[in-house]
Amino acid sequence: MELPKIDNSNLWDKTYTILKDKIIRREFDPNQKLLIPELAQHLGVSRTPIRDALNRLEMDGLVTTVSKVGTFVNAIEIHDVLDIMDTRLMLEFWVVDKVSQLPKDSLLKEISKMQQITEKSLYDIEIDPLEDYLRKDYNLAFHLEFLKLGKNKKNMHIYMNLMNYRFLAVESSLISKEMITSAIHQHIAIIEALKEGNVSDIKAVIKNHLDDSKDKLVNKIQKNGGII
Repeated sequence: MELPKIDNSNLWDKTYTILKDKIIRREFDPNQKLLIPELAQHLGVSRTPIRDALNRLEMDGLVTTVSKVGTFVNAIEIHDVLDIMDTRLMLEFWVVDKVSQLPKDSLLKEISKMQQITEKSLYDIEIDPLEDYLRKDYNLAFHLEFLKLGKNKKNMHIYMNLMNYRFLAVESSLISKEMITSAIHQHIAIIEALKEGNVSDIKAVIKNHLDDSKDKLVNKIQKNGGII
């Protein structure tokens, strides 16, 4: 595998970022053993920042270290997806309960960035090659803006870690423009429900969106032999 050499500024953070990106984009295989000397050689760094990065990646839930055996890339199975989606739903419903307490004028101002993301995503999906579009990760940007409405940094951190799996579902060979457009319109439905302010309706469109995402990812894992 070709890994980029990195310079010495912010060495430990850059090492962590590069390895995290390779893992969540599945350039390392699920359950693959990560060899510290090999990674250090490829990246042109010492073993110490590699060890630090692997420790941080274990805290992110992306790798597991087995004593006296080694560090392995965590695979994702269907039960993992179900757990992740349950937690995402819980966090997003919590946000709905929070924003329902806001004055309508304040809420409209808060969701303006969500509207900008959906408008830009609808525009870019028409002009960008699919792979370039997917790398912009508008879906994550939308959901993070939604989570910000709850004004809880701890929940934001939990949500970000949950979303580490997201690139597993965005291979251009497995996703069509029609699927993306459908998800964008689901985002628009969430915004419209937020504007109306009915808590039950907001939760219903969020659940519909997350259930749709869950079904697509489960289907992908099933086609991949039950693991990804």
